Amino acid sequence: MPEHHGTCLCGTVTWTFSGEPDFASHCHCRMCRKAHGAAFGTYYFVPADRFLWTGSQSSITGYRSSPGVTRAFCRTCGSLVPELGPDGKSVDVPAGSHDRGPAVSCHIFVDHKAPWHEITDDLPRHGEYPSGVPGPVIQDKPLPPKPDGVVARGSCLCGIVEFEITEPFRVVHNCHCSRCRRARSAAFTTNGFTSSKGVRFLQGEGHVKHYRLPDARFFTHAFCDTCGSGLPRIDTGRKLASIPLGALDDDPGQVPGDHIFVDDRADWYEIGGELPRFPQAPG
Repeated sequence: MPEHHGTCLCGTVTWTFSGEPDFASHCHCRMCRKAHGAAFGTYYFVPADRFLWTGSQSSITGYRSSPGVTRAFCRTCGSLVPELGPDGKSVDVPAGSHDRGPAVSCHIFVDHKAPWHEITDDLPRHGEYPSGVPGPVIQDKPLPPKPDGVVARGSCLCGIVEFEITEPFRVVHNCHCSRCRRARSAAFTTNGFTSSKGVRFLQGEGHVKHYRLPDARFFTHAFCDTCGSGLPRIDTGRKLASIPLGALDDDPGQVPGDHIFVDDRADWYEIGGELPRFPQAPG
């Protein structure tokens, strides 16, 4: 059976599984969007006897997001990592940490998808769970009216960090680079960019942790130290802010303008639609 290897962004937590997963889906629920800071989370559900940790587990922590569900992540770099499922017989593996892996069979929770994301492939779509698949459905809570002068509000999954976007995005990219995929443990990340003054933290800024790759010039992953959710990163040196749209609670009224770093795309994800594509960063 083929082996599939995964790793967190910092490379501390590594694993492998063999063969095909029992189920593989793109999940558009609010909790997956928050946890990953992305348009959706993609998971392989693998029998526990075909899963193996190959690196240290000492940096793994977790946040219990709902009854029976814990979101495990690396406390060093913020990447979501595999977690033993509620039944104790399978492991929930985030596919975004795999450059190569099995194909995905469907989209789930599309009734809850982000308003700024368009599904462009032909995979089957389910409003919530597929027929015959049991599981709790956590209903989205309505938000109070958005304050004047605010483009969008955002928060992490646990709610300890809240922020506002006060400027329209200058640009919004779907980024497929391996750094973004591993940081967010997702097929790609969707980031909007404002000036460094375009983000205002309302609470919990002290819980925003940063991990910078040792060989990176600028790349830094910002995440909640309690739940691991991707969060805005403010770069005062370059006077800009990068905001993961998956962390937003409101529709910002803007959509991605392109796909970048498509040469680094995970082989299990097919890019659809008509947005421009750039092999690396746009010129």
